[in-house]
Amino acid sequence: MKKWLLFLLLSPCLAMANNQPIAINLSSAPLVAFAQATYKNLLERDFVIAPDALALDRKISVSVRSLTPQQLPVFIEGVLADQGISSELRDGVYYLRAAQSSRFAQAPVVSPPPEVTTQSVSSSAAALFAPLNRLKPDEGYFDGGYASGGAGNTSGRRRDDESEVYAPAGRSADFLVQVVAAAFGPRSAVAAGNQIVLTGSVSELNKMRILLGALDQLPRMVDVSASWVEVTDNASSGRGISIMASVLGAKFGASLGSVNSASAISLRGTNFQLVIDALNTDGRFKQVSNSRIVGDDYQKMVLTVGDETPTIASTGKDNSGNSVQNIVYRPSGVIVDVLPKILGSGKINLAIDGQISSFKPTASGVTGSPTLIKRQVKTAVTVNDGEVLLIGGLNDAQTVDSSSGFSFLPSSWAARSGTKLHTDLVLILSAQVPRTSEKR
Repeated sequence: MKKWLLFLLLSPCLAMANNQPIAINLSSAPLVAFAQATYKNLLERDFVIAPDALALDRKISVSVRSLTPQQLPVFIEGVLADQGISSELRDGVYYLRAAQSSRFAQAPVVSPPPEVTTQSVSSSAAALFAPLNRLKPDEGYFDGGYASGGAGNTSGRRRDDESEVYAPAGRSADFLVQVVAAAFGPRSAVAAGNQIVLTGSVSELNKMRILLGALDQLPRMVDVSASWVEVTDNASSGRGISIMASVLGAKFGASLGSVNSASAISLRGTNFQLVIDALNTDGRFKQVSNSRIVGDDYQKMVLTVGDETPTIASTGKDNSGNSVQNIVYRPSGVIVDVLPKILGSGKINLAIDGQISSFKPTASGVTGSPTLIKRQVKTAVTVNDGEVLLIGGLNDAQTVDSSSGFSFLPSSWAARSGTKLHTDLVLILSAQVPRTSEKR
């Protein structure tokens, strides 16, 4: 392999010495190897490569036939320019650095000599076109030479295709690439770091810019508050959520909102903190947790208060016959996952997954591994901005035995009674869009 590469580097030198047409074949050559083969061996010039050019990590494949020595400097400079690398000759030394590009700026088109084909085998089309703001195809040079589009698309560029770089202002490049690719095809957009390379006809590029201009806005923020409240009532078999709604309605006249069912109720005309403060004044309600988080819409938010417990996932034996165990740490405690989606007309859709869990020693089964006791609710609901949502249904009933009697009498003479204790877990949620977020 080393002899073959050495032949590729030295054979052009022999042609230069005899003033004969030059043929170069390089496959996936790094920038240093390309500069060594061209500037050092062909042009007999020293070169300096800046770190920003090395950071581009270009892999260049070149296939050249019948290239004259006079055409060589222009051709080398053109290949590097296509890769986003500028070349400057100062005091007999070539200085290579990453080219600077501006958003939608016009860049010169490099025209190669006849009977010349170039090919890039970068990891993606984004790496190839990232430095270019506008690239026009040239017959014989780009015809089937560059791969464009996303992964799995091996078709060449069309003759009427142009490429330009778009710099996102409010959204991530990956998000915008997914939208454009879904609308115009996988070859239309690829991510190049924090920029996007758009490929298509002039008409298609205009439509892509209109679409990107509408989507490339800062996402709105959502303020989510969540609290688990345990409702205890031994005098009634009613649901905890109904008891809670009655108390809140009597205290400050909260009225039902957009959600009204047996296991979920939304309240309007109030706010999250007022609801929590009102419930704390009643002994039947015990606040288990209270959390608050702010994030972008369409981004999952996780509220966790608890710890991770080691549990046995599997057991087996090693090559020596010794018993081995695969230990997995599982979370427990108070966990609330919320995915907010801001809709039109002041509504917010909430995908909710909330649970309260704990571990207890395993009475039977796997020895040494605790058992997870979990109470969980998982649902999706749409509420108005700022409404307080109550989600119940996690009820439990226990019988508490008690006895009374004189201490000097035998315990068998004591009076015994049983009291049924009803408990219900209610998840209280509120989501609202901060007013400052609407102005972003």
